[in-house]
Amino acid sequence: KYLPLFQPKFWHILIPQIQVPAELFIFHLCMLGVLEKYKNNIGELQHHWLLFMGNYLGITNQILPREVRQFLLVGTLPVFREDATPSQLRNITLDSPEDGPYVEDANDDIFPFWNNLLSETDLTKRLDLIQSSIHRMDRLVLEDIQVRTTGTTQRDGKRLLSSHAYIRLPSASSTSKLVVKTSNDAASNLMPTSIGPYRLKQGVSPGLLEGAKVSTIEVWREEVGKPIPRPPEGWDDLGVGGAERHGRWAWGDEQLSEIENSVAVRTPFFNDPAANKLGKAYTLIKLVAKMVFLLFTSWFAISVLLCVVINAPLYTGHFALYLLRTPADCVHDPLAFAIGVLLLCPFVGAIAKLFAASSNGIRGVFSLLLNWVTSFKPHQTHGKMKTLSSFFVLWLVVCPLQLGFLHSSFFVGIRHSSDWYAHVYTLLVNWGTGTLLLNSWAAMCYFQMFTKKFWADVIVGDGQVNADNEDQGIDRVGARQGRVNNPARNAGRDHDAEGININETRKFIWQGKQGAIAHAMESIKALVLDWEWDKVDKQALLQDCALPVSKHLAISCGIPIAALSIELVVPLAKVIGRQIGPTAIFRTFAIVSIVVDFINSSKHSLQSWFQAAHRIARDDRYLIGEILLNHSPRQASS
Repeated sequence: KYLPLFQPKFWHILIPQIQVPAELFIFHLCMLGVLEKYKNNIGELQHHWLLFMGNYLGITNQILPREVRQFLLVGTLPVFREDATPSQLRNITLDSPEDGPYVEDANDDIFPFWNNLLSETDLTKRLDLIQSSIHRMDRLVLEDIQVRTTGTTQRDGKRLLSSHAYIRLPSASSTSKLVVKTSNDAASNLMPTSIGPYRLKQGVSPGLLEGAKVSTIEVWREEVGKPIPRPPEGWDDLGVGGAERHGRWAWGDEQLSEIENSVAVRTPFFNDPAANKLGKAYTLIKLVAKMVFLLFTSWFAISVLLCVVINAPLYTGHFALYLLRTPADCVHDPLAFAIGVLLLCPFVGAIAKLFAASSNGIRGVFSLLLNWVTSFKPHQTHGKMKTLSSFFVLWLVVCPLQLGFLHSSFFVGIRHSSDWYAHVYTLLVNWGTGTLLLNSWAAMCYFQMFTKKFWADVIVGDGQVNADNEDQGIDRVGARQGRVNNPARNAGRDHDAEGININETRKFIWQGKQGAIAHAMESIKALVLDWEWDKVDKQALLQDCALPVSKHLAISCGIPIAALSIELVVPLAKVIGRQIGPTAIFRTFAIVSIVVDFINSSKHSLQSWFQAAHRIARDDRYLIGEILLNHSPRQASS
């Protein structure tokens, strides 16, 4: 009932059979373009949502990839049986799996754990072996501080404790030293140094006898760090190369990228291999409850987000059309949606940049705003403050009221009322209308929407337009070189040189990055973001922007008001006014004043156009040939 999406309004200028397919076609193209341009931002939003829900449910390490921050030393075990302590050898057969694998050609001098780990090929069973033997490992703690290390990063992105990928166990009792190899050979007793989240490293520890050294293998475990931001930069690159070049997750048999190789092993949902059936059932029920809650919450969040994304532009567009005094029968929801999207884009972009600058979510946003407010320092002189206050009064109050009054009087008409509430309401609505129109015009000037280049870029494309401009530039260079030695043309230019230079020095533009609107926006942006008072320029804010706009609007409003005042005083004007009405008088004088003011403001451009037309006409008349001769027909001889 309260959502405009479920009460659509349509107004067809053309027949619906033509207008509806055209609008659907335009909407489809625009939506595809938006999704293609902002697909990475959508992926970042999804990643932040999963990160938030994962932290709330305690399943971040299970569902999201995280980087390896460092390694924690779990313990050490001796390589040989003779070096093991009695506690490590006690009940070793009971601690080992009953259905352990048969070790062919096993060295009885080797500690049994390493034989079992070497012979096992299944990763899950290897992890179970390590976890079940942690209690037998010697713990190394220095002053109640656990030992940690960062390890090394290989070329492919994998994090290891050393550059060696395998450790070869000795195959005979006479061998008292471990042999490290980096090639994978199943027949040479190679044990990988990376097994899931665990890392193995050769070490030496003091033995039971004084001065004795014992060969050991240290067992380290990964400690996860920050979540890896997704999607990675450049993942959608269409160039040559697979996952290892673009940084995305590998597909099929592709080589893994450095990012994927550096990911820490995710924590399994069932992390306790010694848990009984009741414990596993409880873990399963809790996991299912979390997954159902995650799915339901994600569905609800997506539904709310879509509802806001669709209805917020409609509400904004309806309000904009109301300010423009659009009749209720002429409201068209597709147009209102487009207007709402254009009006909301700057605010959404500012909020997105604010959240991107924050490192702690909403709390970080509030801290940024607090730091921004507390960093404010007033300028030492009153000149900057006077310039800034004058600009804001003109741009936010005076100009919107003038423009809103002009729009209301011209399109709605002049209405007399004795109710002060109606006057206040009309004044507020006029101010809103003027603010909307003034800032929309400023945005269009900033993006050069009143130039042919903008629409050529939209229709043709940037590359095609630039190529055409380059070709035309080459043609102009050739034509210019051909006219360098033209005496008559150069003489004409000499006569007009002084006037052209004067016009060029007086040239003033509103549009583009070098226009008056852009300069004023840069000045305000520097002040608002960084409190740079030195960027508050009186020339850019007042003399080139606010004052000219206010002057033109005052002329457009003042002349019609003066005409209506004369109509109230002069008897003849009263008679004419009764015949045609005050609204017609206001519209007539408003059009005349706008046209005259435009011609007066553009007189330098019109003068340059006239001079150019004059030169073209002169060239067409006198520069037909290189030498001009008076031709007289020969008289027949008598």
